[in-house]
Amino acid sequence: MRILVGTIEPDIQSLLKTQLNAWGYQVGLAETSQQVSDLYTDHYHDLILIDRTLPGHNSVDLIKRIRKIPAIQKPYIIILTDRQEGATAVAGTGAGADDLLVKPIQIEVLRTRILAAERIRRLEQELRDRNQSLEIANTKMKADLKGAARIQQSFLPHNKPLFEQVAFEWGLLPCDELAGDTLNILALDENHAGFYLVDVSGHGVAAALLAMTLLHSLSADKSNSVLYRPNPNSPGDFVLCSPAEVSVKLNHQFPMDDVNGQYFTYIYGLLDLTSLQVTYTAAGHPGPVVIKSNGQHQSWPTTGMPIGFMPDAVFENKCIQLAKGDRLYCFSDGIPEAINKYEEQFGQQRMLRILQENCTPTDLGNSIDQLAIAVIKWRSHAAIQDDVSILGLEILM
Repeated sequence: MRILVGTIEPDIQSLLKTQLNAWGYQVGLAETSQQVSDLYTDHYHDLILIDRTLPGHNSVDLIKRIRKIPAIQKPYIIILTDRQEGATAVAGTGAGADDLLVKPIQIEVLRTRILAAERIRRLEQELRDRNQSLEIANTKMKADLKGAARIQQSFLPHNKPLFEQVAFEWGLLPCDELAGDTLNILALDENHAGFYLVDVSGHGVAAALLAMTLLHSLSADKSNSVLYRPNPNSPGDFVLCSPAEVSVKLNHQFPMDDVNGQYFTYIYGLLDLTSLQVTYTAAGHPGPVVIKSNGQHQSWPTTGMPIGFMPDAVFENKCIQLAKGDRLYCFSDGIPEAINKYEEQFGQQRMLRILQENCTPTDLGNSIDQLAIAVIKWRSHAAIQDDVSILGLEILM
């Protein structure tokens, strides 16, 4: 350890240099405040002993100057003071000194102070090393999360299936790096389009993992999807399950996690492309809203409990007849439950008004964008606290 001694008193210089050298420390000597500052700047020292009577700047100003000099680890500073200089010593500690050593110097006390300084600096170094390790791990974790978020985003319906009868648009704003909400649009067979929006409880990695698992369960891969069941009259063939049947399957497959209480809500809709009728189930999830071609709106109900709450839960199908120009929107509760700085909820009525005001034909995506912008403005005082997701469809013919 390198120690810098700043004192004009020859006896103290000699005592400290001799004793510190004997204990194995490298010692530098300075006789003015400026020399202390220069030596510390040119040759970093771990510990500085500053005599209160050092010529030049007073000890308080000198300590402040030293503390401002850039260094990975700031030096440990001990003030040498007379017994009657209590007020000045207190001012020194207030300016950044770490300890006091009263003159005349007693070897045993000096040794105790030096060992204490070494121990504190060693602990500071260990803390810095741990913080650096944590920073490296945190940087890696953030990079991993960004990578996972990109993968999660890639499973969203950026390339939507195209239908002559209906257009789909969607938007998803995660509140964290990874989203607990997910959604999809599927061409299930030649006569049916499927769509769903899932909201997993909680946030972060656990919620995102369950959301990704559900993307696979709710897929158009007939042999591995809960959306289909084997056709008893045609071996090797499959038929579509009703939304209520899908909910029963999911409820058995994903019981609530006993450890962290994780569950999810979702809405699943099945659109008959011939009759333009939507059959849906909303398990613990807000029901859809319909904006008719004449601007009137309809709000539809939840039809069952969240998935996983009860093993024998019953789920109901609801049917909505749509016509040309009608729009249907599914949304997560992150929209109506968004809170502003006055602790007021965004609310469903405000959401409906924005959707009605942006009901220009063939511009379904703009209505979703405007709703997302309104929610962000509503939360202008802070970031959104829950994932915001919305999926809409418009009947074209």
